[in-house]
Amino acid sequence: MKTIIISLVAIIVVFTLTQKVGTYLEEHSPEAARKLRVENVPVVEVMEVQRADLELPLMSEGVVRTRRQTVLSAQVSGRIVEVHAQFEEGGRFQKGAVIAKIDRLDYETAVAQAESTVAEAKLMLAQEEARGVQAARDWKRIGGGKEASEMVLRLPFLRSARARVVAAEAALEKAREDLERTVIRAPFDCRVREVNLNLGAVVAAGSQIGMIYDAENLMIRLPFSLDDYGQIPADFKGVSLSFHSKIGGRPYEWQGEVMWDLGELEQATASAILLASVLPNEGQDERFRLPSAGQFLKARLSGLKLTGVVALPRAALRGRERVGILNEKNQLNYREVKIVKGGVDLVYASEGIENGEKLILTKLELAVEGMTLKEANKVRDTQE
Repeated sequence: MKTIIISLVAIIVVFTLTQKVGTYLEEHSPEAARKLRVENVPVVEVMEVQRADLELPLMSEGVVRTRRQTVLSAQVSGRIVEVHAQFEEGGRFQKGAVIAKIDRLDYETAVAQAESTVAEAKLMLAQEEARGVQAARDWKRIGGGKEASEMVLRLPFLRSARARVVAAEAALEKAREDLERTVIRAPFDCRVREVNLNLGAVVAAGSQIGMIYDAENLMIRLPFSLDDYGQIPADFKGVSLSFHSKIGGRPYEWQGEVMWDLGELEQATASAILLASVLPNEGQDERFRLPSAGQFLKARLSGLKLTGVVALPRAALRGRERVGILNEKNQLNYREVKIVKGGVDLVYASEGIENGEKLILTKLELAVEGMTLKEANKVRDTQE
């Protein structure tokens, strides 16, 4: 009995102590620090945009070409008996200068024969005219007042004699022209590109003697992207064109004039082509008064104006023609803009964004329309 009482007392004591210890621990246990939930708002760099009227040059490049290149040919056959000393590659000739001569003997003989034929034909014409006059007199005397026929008056013979004179004179003109063609002259101020035949060669009519080109009449093909091409006036008025190159480390410049567009696209680059002439620069050394055919030049087309456009960094584009704007509520808005000209670093938009709006420059991950953003400049001002 005594053992039972002792056990009950022990249980009661342990239970009481356990309750008191639990109450103590509950009252004196450490409380976990409560943290406020902080929303992570992305910080972005922005720039305030402004519309402006800009004059921007268009850049292109190309290789100088000759506008006129001609095959120098013999117009008559024969042996070349004389050739100018400068008839070599690179040689220069003024218009009308004698380049080569073909043996004239056969053609001088042909002229003499043609002159003889003309003289005979004119003699026969004079005889027929005299016979016609005599025939008219005879008919008046014996015709009894009747009208004379053409045969009686020898009119067919007269027409034939006149035709022979015309044919003989034409043959004489042809013989004289052939004689003149034995002298091969420069058709314009030119330089020699190729020499195919020389002294002593026997040529036929049409034989190619050489190749010449007009060194003073140069042009260049200038490719432009379709965006740039769309900015060029159709009549090319108000634009100026200049060409630039470095030779021996020194810069050289020439002016140019746009002649016309090619009217088709270059398929490899989808570029529109303008043809332009290169004008001489009289203030430069004679050797570089004009660029050489085959020389590579950079071109600058100036005087083109973009009215009321906004300059945007190309890196700010999100897609082809889309940008992000930070609105008055510090929220992200996407805009579609109209790009009228593009460059390597900047593009120019005419629509879709207005003065004073804030263009987002920072590229956002998982960006959602309407999400809240912080402007980097304001964050830095707060931290300072």
